[in-house]
This record gives sequence, C-alpha cells and structure tokens, in this order.
Amino acid sequence: MIQIADLQFRLGGKSILEDIYLEIPDGEFVAIIGPNGAGKSTLIKLILGIHSLQQGSISIDGVEHSAWLNKHSFGYLPQHETFERNFPATALDIALMGLAGSIPLAHRIQGRHRQLAMNALEQTGVAHLATRYIGKLSGGEFQRVLLARAIVGGSNYLILDEPEASLDRPSVQSFFSLLKSLNESGKTIITISHDLNILSEYCSFLVCLNRRLHCHNKMELVSADVIHNTFGESVRIIEKDY
Repeated sequence: MIQIADLQFRLGGKSILEDIYLEIPDGEFVAIIGPNGAGKSTLIKLILGIHSLQQGSISIDGVEHSAWLNKHSFGYLPQHETFERNFPATALDIALMGLAGSIPLAHRIQGRHRQLAMNALEQTGVAHLATRYIGKLSGGEFQRVLLARAIVGGSNYLILDEPEASLDRPSVQSFFSLLKSLNESGKTIITISHDLNILSEYCSFLVCLNRRLHCHNKMELVSADVIHNTFGESVRIIEKDY
C-alpha cells in the first residue's frame, strides 16, 4: 500500500502539487490523469524517490518512504527513453540492465541473473527475441523489452509514464492487456495516461490530478461526466487513430 499525506511540492517558486492526500491499496491498477502541467510526472517521481520530498509524507507498506527505498525498489518505465538503435545490444542485454543495482561492482553477470532476465522476457512475451539486437525490434516489441527490464527486479510495484505514447493502436491494446495480466498476478500498477478509453477498459482505480487531487476512486465509480465537470475541456476522452 502507498500512503501519501499533506504532500506539497514547488519548483522554481511555482506550486506543482498542493495538499495531496492519497492511499493506493495493494493490487490496484491505477490510472493518473490530468491536463499537461498538472503534476502527474512530479507525483510519480516523488513516489520513486527521484525528487526529494519538500513537505508531507509518503509511506510504502507501512514503512517510511526513504527507509523503504533503502531496501526495495520500484519497477519503472519512463515516458521517453532513447537508445541508439544501432548499438549492438540484445533484448536480453536490455532486460539485464534492470538488475544493475543489485549486482555489486566488479562482479560479473552470472547464470542466475540471465535466468531472471529470461523469466522477465517470458512474462512480457518476448523471450523468443532474447538474442535479437534492439535495432531489429518493432516499437511494440521494444516496449515489451523495456517492460521486462522494469519487472526483472521482482518489485511488487510497477510505475509507468504514458507507456502508450509511441505505440500504434493494436500495440497499445496488446500492451495494456499484458499490464493487466501482470496486475492480476499481484503487481500494483500505476500509470499516467491520456487515453481514457484504454484506461476504462483495463484500470481499476482512477486518480484525477490538477495540482490538487480532484477525485480518486474505483474506476467504475468515475464517469466521463465527472471528469468533464472536474476538468472542463482540459481532459477529454480520447478517440485516437494512432
């Protein structure tokens, strides 16, 4: 469970987040929505520990945030990640990167590490591509490899920032179906997205954010009318052609 209380965050003298109180139960598939500049990415970076807390508190599984991060980690798939696609790295190499923090310096990658990476590739449906160079992967395949890197550490939490941004419609549907299966296997998933049609199909818990929390509830209890009434036209149900 993630518990956030009295969270405030300012950047360059500007208020980014105000009075955030939020509780995310274990096992939810959480969607965070809001207009550009609403503080969505800032919120997840505070949860991840990328940004330092200025005011308020975060606890994970009943443990104070920094103490939890000293012993655990989140699976994380950022919004924009660039790789030189001609670099001679395979899908397995990318998945192994997710274990970098757990392998002591000057220690070699061992067979057990490769097996963990292969298991992650299997979970994301791309184990058959393990030896393929990343430059030969499609956009959807590469996104699944990056997801394997995010889950290889075995965290119960997975956080994603607009994972559908670079995918076509069939790939988005397939990717969110994969996320749902990971959620059903026990992972708590938090994703930022603008596509409410996709979110309403796969997610179980909605967080509406625009510097302040406007609603946070079970997905089926929040209608499009509630979203429009809260945000006006700044958030809309998106019919994407991709």
